[in-house]
Amino acid sequence: MARIRSIHPGLFTDEAFMTLSMAARVLLVGLWSHADDGGGFEWKPIVLKARIFPADNIDLVPALAELEENDVIQKYDASGRSYGAIRNFGKWQRPQKPKRFVPMPKPVREYCQSEAICPDDENDTDTNKVRDQPHTGTQPALDQSSNSSAEGRKVGRYEGNVGCNAPDAPPEKPIEDRWQELGEEVIAAAGTDPSRSMVQTGGVRQWLADARAVGYGYDGARDIILGVVREKAKYGGRGKPPAWFDKPVSDAIRTGTISASGIQREPAQKPKSRYQQSVEIWDNVPDIEGV
Repeated sequence: MARIRSIHPGLFTDEAFMTLSMAARVLLVGLWSHADDGGGFEWKPIVLKARIFPADNIDLVPALAELEENDVIQKYDASGRSYGAIRNFGKWQRPQKPKRFVPMPKPVREYCQSEAICPDDENDTDTNKVRDQPHTGTQPALDQSSNSSAEGRKVGRYEGNVGCNAPDAPPEKPIEDRWQELGEEVIAAAGTDPSRSMVQTGGVRQWLADARAVGYGYDGARDIILGVVREKAKYGGRGKPPAWFDKPVSDAIRTGTISASGIQREPAQKPKSRYQQSVEIWDNVPDIEGV
């Protein structure tokens, strides 16, 4: 499964990187995304081609060989299967919740500089099997060029709790806990006077709870709620309290669309004919005595 990785813009002007062919450069960036959090990947040229070059007619075997000849990646065998390792991968990629799915002997871990990534995993044994793990994000790193003269100084900025001992991110609060924040936006969108004693925004909390129940995050729920309020405010809802919008908001959350039903619009009038226009003009001409 592909992962989000950080890419420093200085990589593209790195001398060693620029000496590679176009295919090898794109392949290297693609390998970062498809490698596990220890820098290992399955050595399957056909599969890698489908994932990284799905629209290009290219043979990945020479590109992989080029990266291997330039000591950018290393091929190795474990458990009777072939794998690849990306040099210095652990130096520049900082996964928040690292997972490994590729067996990697200790010398290869040192090549990737990923010894701190899940060190308790028994990836050195032949009994280990490839395990596909869920998506993990990474924190941005400063540089990925291997020849930087300030590697030690840059890496030192990221020392601390990394690898499998990194603390988990705090759990996200339920979106309905932000009802007061959204309630103020609803009042503003409806053009309601917030000083009126009858204005209550408690119903916004239920809107958010209903939205979360059908899979919305806060941003998505906010967009659809404010979209309904703004639309209805144009046609009779201007200045109304939030409770007035309860049914259209509930319908929009349920259906995922902002319906125009129930909006009171003026009936469309047919354009007047030239004859009707001329009659109106003459009717509006004042009577002048003697004429």
